[in-house]
Amino acid sequence: MWQPWEGGYEVNRDPAHIQILLREIQEAGYWVVFVSGGFRSGPTLLLHMDEERLVFDYPRPWVSGLATARVIYRDASNIEYFFRVRILGEDRNEKYIFTTRPTEIFRLERRMYYRVPTPPGSRAVFKWKEKEISGDIVNISAGGLALIRPSLKVPEREILTEGRLELMLSATRPFGVIEIPRAEVVRHQETPEGLLLGIKFHIPERKRQELMRYLIRREIELRKAKTQE
Repeated sequence: MWQPWEGGYEVNRDPAHIQILLREIQEAGYWVVFVSGGFRSGPTLLLHMDEERLVFDYPRPWVSGLATARVIYRDASNIEYFFRVRILGEDRNEKYIFTTRPTEIFRLERRMYYRVPTPPGSRAVFKWKEKEISGDIVNISAGGLALIRPSLKVPEREILTEGRLELMLSATRPFGVIEIPRAEVVRHQETPEGLLLGIKFHIPERKRQELMRYLIRREIELRKAKTQE
C-alpha cells in the first residue's frame, strides 16, 4: 500500500508489491540510474533478480567502490520512482553490478486509483437481490470499474455482491479471475455503446493489491502493443 512520505513522495513497503514493480522494471526495460553523493551513473537496465539480489548491466560512467546508492527510474506514465540498495559487488569481465533487493520503493504522488482500459473478453458478473448482473468491463482501477451494457439496470447506490471479474491481459491472453465480495453502483451514464455503470469496490487492502497486480501487467501489455505499432 502506498503511504504519504515527504517531499511529495509516497512509500510502499509491501514485499509483494515491490516484487511486481521490480518485475515491471525488468520486463518493460525501464532505464535506471544510480545516484550516490555527487555521482550519477549513466542509464542501465535491471537484467535479473532472485531472492537475495538484483543484477544490473554495467553502467557507464561507473565508480567502483560505492557502498550504497539510490536507483532512480521513470515509468511509462513519466512518474518518478526510486529505491535504495547496497552495492554487493561488480563483475568487470561480464559487466554486471550486484545489489541488495530494496525493502521500500518511493514514487512521486499520483492519482490514487488510475484506470486502464481492458481488452475484449474482460467481463464482470455480480449478484443483486438474488439476480445476476453481467456485462463487459470497459476500464478498471484498484477502486472500481466501468461496466458497459449491463444485463440489468441497477439503480445508483445499490449494493452488489459475489462479484467475479474475468480479466484479459490482451485479446488472446487471459489473466484469470478476481473475486469482489462487495461493490456499489455509483454512476449511470448513457453512451453511444449503451448504458454504462460506474461500480465502486468495497474490498480489503489484500484484495486491492491483487487488482494492482493486474493493472501493472495490463499496462505492460499496452506498452508492448504501442511499440509494435
